[in-house]
Amino acid sequence: MKEIFKSLASTAYFIVVLLIVHFVWRAGFSEGHDLSGNEIVTFYGGDVTSFFSVISGWLTKAVYDILASCTSMAIELKKSAIYLVEQQTPIKIVWNCTGVKQIGFFMLLILCYPRHSWHKIWFILAGVVVLFAVNILRITGIIYFCDADISRFETLHELSKYVYYGIIFLIWILWDWKIAANRK
Repeated sequence: MKEIFKSLASTAYFIVVLLIVHFVWRAGFSEGHDLSGNEIVTFYGGDVTSFFSVISGWLTKAVYDILASCTSMAIELKKSAIYLVEQQTPIKIVWNCTGVKQIGFFMLLILCYPRHSWHKIWFILAGVVVLFAVNILRITGIIYFCDADISRFETLHELSKYVYYGIIFLIWILWDWKIAANRK
C-alpha cells in the first residue's frame, strides 16, 4: 500500500509541476511582429527572440546535418528552415519547438524535489543533454517521415509531443525511484 501511495504522490507531483509550468508558459509568452514585420517572441513583455533564434538555429543545423548525412533525402538548408525539395516545402523549427519549455519543466521538477541532494546537479545536466538529443531526433523523424507526404506533418508533430513528455516522465521515474530513493 505504501508503494502505491508513493507512486501516486510522485505522479501527482509530476502533474502539478507540469501544469504550473504550462500555465506560466502560456501566460508569459507571446509572439507577434515588430514595426518592420519581423517575428518577435516576448516573455512577460521582455524580448526573448534572439535567445530562441539561436536555439532554433542550432536545432535546424543539427537536424539538417543528420538528414543530409544519414538519408538520401533531397533537402536544402535555407535560412532557418529545412527545405524539402520534392515537396517544395520549407519546414521551419520555430521557437515553440525548441524544447525549452520541456527542459525548463524537467529542471524545475528536479530542483523542487523535496530532498536536498548534490545528485540533482549531475542528473539535471544529464537530463538536459538527453532531452536536447531526443528533441533533435524527434524533429529529424518528423521531417524524415514528411518527405514523402507533407500532410503527415500535423499528426506526427502532435504525436511526437506526447512521446517527448512520456520520455520526460520516464526520466522522472528514474530519478524518483532509483537515484533519489538510493540517496536517503
